[in-house]
Amino acid sequence: MADMNLIKQLREATFAPLGDCKSALDEANGDIERAKQILKEKGIAKAWKKADRETNEWMIQIVTENGKTVVLKLLCETDFVVKNDHFQTLFVNILDLLKKQDGEIEGYDNLPADTQAAITDLLTSFVGTIGENVKIGDVLVTSEHVYGYNHPGNKVASLIYYTGDETIAKKLALQVAAMDPTYLTFDEVPQAEKDAATARFTEELKAQWKPEAMIPQIVAGKLNKEFAEDVLLEQESIHDNTKKVKDMVSGDFQISKFKRFAI
Repeated sequence: MADMNLIKQLREATFAPLGDCKSALDEANGDIERAKQILKEKGIAKAWKKADRETNEWMIQIVTENGKTVVLKLLCETDFVVKNDHFQTLFVNILDLLKKQDGEIEGYDNLPADTQAAITDLLTSFVGTIGENVKIGDVLVTSEHVYGYNHPGNKVASLIYYTGDETIAKKLALQVAAMDPTYLTFDEVPQAEKDAATARFTEELKAQWKPEAMIPQIVAGKLNKEFAEDVLLEQESIHDNTKKVKDMVSGDFQISKFKRFAI
């Protein structure tokens, strides 16, 4: 029977359940290094069994180094695991792999095959020892000029693709993180959505017996109000509620797109 001190050492080293640590040490005749290997090997089978379990907790970070920005979202089952040192180490190890990538990459499936294989090995080993399903939620690598914002708690992050004043980019990043817009400008709203809203407003105004000549102007105002919360530049600024976000964008500042990362 495995010594309890060895079981505790193995658990601290691998974060595997106590029962699995005991079984591995029994199989390894008390050899803790061999027991670690056994846990890793058995982890492959465990990973498959846990692959369909829901991952409702997550950690997101944006890191910029040497002109390259990397975004990683890693999912797991419980907040307890997110806060664990082993999960933090796994996160850093995957980030290090992503930092080595070249070019513009968006999405895990667009990573090179060897990088995907290396990440899979890390995840499989972790799942086998931690006892929870863990998987990649989002991946992005870019060399474009961006401002990355990590909201405290590492649950929400945002990217602003821009040229010009970084102070403005930071304000926009905070806006995106807080208000979750869908579009950058009104022009990006799908025409089908605008047409449907236009038809709805027109019928409502006709039912109210509004003068026919006034209806298009009134509808235009209603459309702007309808989609204001979804359009970044049309939102009310969280920094000054007397202004819209577009009023903050001045001088030679240009924003080409934004991204928000959350669950």
